[in-house]
Amino acid sequence: MTIYPEIAVNIPQISGTFHYHLPPELEGQVDIGHLVTVPFGRQTVQGIVLALADDPTVPKTKPVLEVLDPLPVITRPQIELAKHLSKISLTPLAACIALMLPPGLSQTADTLYRLTPAGEETALRIAAEAQSALPLPETQQPTPAQRRFLALLNARGPLRGRQIERALPRRNWKATANALKRKGLVSSEPVLQTPKVRPKTVRTVELAVPPAKAETQMDKLARSGTPALERRQKIIRFLLREQKAVKAAWVYAESGGNLSDLKRLEKMGLVFLGQTESVRDPLAGIDFVAAEPPKLTREQEEVWTQVQRGMQQAAAGQSVLPFLLYGVTGSGKTEIYLRAVEFAIRQGKQAIILVPEIALTPQTVRRFVARFPEKVGLIHSRLSPGERYDTWRRARAGLISLVVGPRSALFTPFENLGLIVVDECHDQSYYQTESAPAYSARDLAAAYARQINAVCLAGSATPGVVTAFHAARGEWQALSLPERILAHKQAVHQQMEKIAQTGQAALAA
Repeated sequence: MTIYPEIAVNIPQISGTFHYHLPPELEGQVDIGHLVTVPFGRQTVQGIVLALADDPTVPKTKPVLEVLDPLPVITRPQIELAKHLSKISLTPLAACIALMLPPGLSQTADTLYRLTPAGEETALRIAAEAQSALPLPETQQPTPAQRRFLALLNARGPLRGRQIERALPRRNWKATANALKRKGLVSSEPVLQTPKVRPKTVRTVELAVPPAKAETQMDKLARSGTPALERRQKIIRFLLREQKAVKAAWVYAESGGNLSDLKRLEKMGLVFLGQTESVRDPLAGIDFVAAEPPKLTREQEEVWTQVQRGMQQAAAGQSVLPFLLYGVTGSGKTEIYLRAVEFAIRQGKQAIILVPEIALTPQTVRRFVARFPEKVGLIHSRLSPGERYDTWRRARAGLISLVVGPRSALFTPFENLGLIVVDECHDQSYYQTESAPAYSARDLAAAYARQINAVCLAGSATPGVVTAFHAARGEWQALSLPERILAHKQAVHQQMEKIAQTGQAALAA
């Protein structure tokens, strides 16, 4: 039986969804949330599968062309969140779905232009004409703009529209291309731009033979007495010590060798050159010492008891009103967040901590990393697209349990999200107004948590009027930490002392 995916195409101005059919070669490979390519008009575009139907809404459908990622790129709850955002913001669904994808993953539609055999012949004759001063017949004379276009494709080969735009700026090259297509000198086909992000790989090296055999070949690696022999012997000795695949960069550092040495050893059958993914983690170099939770004050205990009860109710499938935690600066709100994250992780769930971008300091991030080592991902605008892409992929794969970041972190593809914290929920950076869709990350977090039976915990020393009004009406659960405490300062000092001691011990070693 033919399956008909309902797809939102990656064109922000398009508000509807469209039914396509799965060709036989893609049956069983497409599910809800998959990123695919489909024909749309004269273009090839990306699209997200929103649903799978047995019957289409139109009499004739086009086929899905390709599945771009073997795993779904958006979860089912995220699809529902995008629909909710589209409804309340009066924004096309495709623009809302785009928020869920990491920067650089989207591929925009483009056109590839190439010379036809007749076009190649004409370009050669134009070049010969320039050298011999023998003009083409009057009927074959291209315009100056057409000559430039033909010369460009003849010199550089097939080009995408955006490449031509850069090569022929401020010129109406599309009209020229269409004229040449009508003459049969140029052909075109719809294509997608190459994504700007992809997994990063590094070269690895490992022994391809038993250690005993590698030992017997030590004197046969190069001519006796040459620098190459010494380098290659060092490479083999290093691999004998490691007894596993190691990064080629480490081999170079240990032996002074180079890629030519490795390829020579591979040709001799002594080593195997492979590839492994290198995760771009912005937290990899951060210094921290694992921290134990401090003892709570009486006020913190009262607040935590209510938050914990709410999380237990949410885990049991009950709907829980969002929490508004009013706490003066230094009252210990962050410790409540940390306890809530720990509770969520113990339940097998994940958590998102939203923080204003300006507050994403190393000290803030270190508190979460120290409490949950190797479980934290970071998102902010200063990261490279590759770092954000790898964090997104690790969250999708369940390799991390907590993401800390600004409002965009709300769209992390966690499969089992149990907690959303909105710190400093009054901050204006939680409002997206510069582009569609316009939304409040605080309000959207509360709606998302309600949709998936998670807990939303918003904290502030100066709650906004709207949030305070919601709490006064009983639409949010109001919590309070009115007193400042010094325990957090003591914890910071302890962390600083531990880091200093660790550094001194490393220097002494």
